[in-house]
Amino acid sequence: MVDPVAELRAVAGPFVVALRPGVSQALYKALHRLHVAHVRGHGQSAAVARLASMDPERVKVPASEEGRRLRAALCGIRSA
Repeated sequence: MVDPVAELRAVAGPFVVALRPGVSQALYKALHRLHVAHVRGHGQSAAVARLASMDPERVKVPASEEGRRLRAALCGIRSA
């Protein structure tokens, strides 16, 4: 079984480099916090909780393959 947090970190890569068009600022900040916590070896639970609280069907993501993967990963975080 795939770890939903690891999957989210994997698909979030392109979105944490810089704020991209089509991504809400709240989602960008939450993804960035998850990324920074992972890189620094800090606890990720607060960032994961924030991302899990977002509605994957309503959050603004680009209409691209990367955006669809991000939305699917957000759905996986919510159900985990």
